Amino acid sequence: MNWTLLRCSPQNQNRYVGYVEDNHPDIEVYYPVYSKVTRPHRCRRPITVVLPVYPGYVFARIDVESDDVHCLKSTPIRAWFVRFGNGISTIPERVIGEIRKLEAARQLVIEVERVNPYVVGRKVKVHLPVADIHGVIIRMMNDVKVVVDTTMGRATVPVSALILD
Repeated sequence: MNWTLLRCSPQNQNRYVGYVEDNHPDIEVYYPVYSKVTRPHRCRRPITVVLPVYPGYVFARIDVESDDVHCLKSTPIRAWFVRFGNGISTIPERVIGEIRKLEAARQLVIEVERVNPYVVGRKVKVHLPVADIHGVIIRMMNDVKVVVDTTMGRATVPVSALILD
């Protein structure tokens, strides 16, 4: 029994795994998941959603020389084996074991929240070739430009020209 990798539509990943588990209980299928806290549009409270780590990819433990290959390919939900060369590629058991261990420890996916240091009201220096001018950010245009109020007036400045005060 070897682990193989199948590719299917990310929208049908749950349906494919459910179909294989219901109709072929001797075939072990697996895909790693992680939990993400998000607040959808027009929703008051954050919710926790479970997402696949590799959308559209499913690991299956099969004998590549048996009829299991045909069973996985002839489902109502379309799926393909990931191949490197002519034969079906296999994945070592230790790789799947490590993925499962990291998933159980919630360390397979680590989300990092990016904090923008350039916020409205922040004192900055605008770096010019001649001199640095002190100012305050009064409006964010986008992630690339800001409007700064200086002693010389208001100016739209690229973020790359700012120095935190």
